[in-house]
Amino acid sequence: MGIEGPLTAQLRSSGIAAGRGHVAASTALPVRADAWTKVARCCSGTSFALVLLGLWLLATASWRPLLLPDEGRYAGVALGMLQQHDLLPRLDGLPFFHKPPLFYWIGAAAMQLVGIGPFAARTGSIVGAWIMGATLYLALLRWHGPAVARIALGVLATSPFFFVGAQYANHDMLVAGLVCAAVWALARAVERSPAVDRRWLAGAALACALATLTKGLIGVVLPALVIGPWLLLQGRWRQCLGLLHPVAWIVYLGVAAPWFVAMQLRFPGFFDYFFMEQHVRRFMQASFNNVQPGWFFLVVLPLSMLPWALYLPRVLRTAWSAPDARVGLYVWWTVAIVGFFSWPSSKLVGYVMPALPPLAALIAIALQQASRRHLHWLLPVAACA
Repeated sequence: MGIEGPLTAQLRSSGIAAGRGHVAASTALPVRADAWTKVARCCSGTSFALVLLGLWLLATASWRPLLLPDEGRYAGVALGMLQQHDLLPRLDGLPFFHKPPLFYWIGAAAMQLVGIGPFAARTGSIVGAWIMGATLYLALLRWHGPAVARIALGVLATSPFFFVGAQYANHDMLVAGLVCAAVWALARAVERSPAVDRRWLAGAALACALATLTKGLIGVVLPALVIGPWLLLQGRWRQCLGLLHPVAWIVYLGVAAPWFVAMQLRFPGFFDYFFMEQHVRRFMQASFNNVQPGWFFLVVLPLSMLPWALYLPRVLRTAWSAPDARVGLYVWWTVAIVGFFSWPSSKLVGYVMPALPPLAALIAIALQQASRRHLHWLLPVAACA
């Protein structure tokens, strides 16, 4: 046709004839390809880090026999479930309600899949440790970049407290990993003030429910103790109330409540024993077992994170000078966990495992801001230790 439309004229004036449209498309492709390349590299680096963490945790999980009494007792409960085809925890044939069942369920499933042995008995701890490391890495990757995320994961993975906890069959590492996942998800849910992302809130509620099925009410109390005051200190009370949205309650109660209700219906004294005896009285009474002084965790936690604890003075200086709200979250997270478990007289080292990720994050930030030359020799030394 002899008449040229406005669009064709505009294209022609720009030097892009209709017949040469493929040239323009081809010049745009490298830009888009570069963007996808960056995403692919990020995903590749993330996958490598998380796979390496899994291999690090699995490598020595079956090297030593189970220790008595704890590892043998908890492995025996899981084995009893497998043999009796029953989801009820039992010890010597009697109901064992010292802890909820999730750790035993994971152990029984692992024994079914890979056979009875130390590796299967420790699967719950390995899963909890991997969740702790993976959520730490992914959160810091988003908020602080790949360098800080890699350093923090290296600090966490090579801390003796973390590695030994991942190789020990009890509930502490699994509940710690789930509590940490819940805290990171809650922090992500309130990332854009004043809104609350209900998808991340539902994920946090799921993690709290699984943590409750691992070790009771601390599965929801600890994440609330970390996130709630942190938001209130910033004046973000609307978001604090938003975390109580019905979606969170539906997910949490829908996952956590059925087993507890079923046990109460089957054993009428269950609620009193589990919630009152194992939670309230154990927390409040001074005569319970494992009595330790109030400063116990202030000494044990740094010692269990050597050699990285040597950087704690630098961490304190960095935290004091940093105005970032997320650094404040890591500081309060550590203080809240240590303070909460320092109050009762009954103390075990594993109680403060949920404080490991924020400490690893603070150490990584301090190392990133200072010279990182020490990492070239300190990481291998820590790994070998």
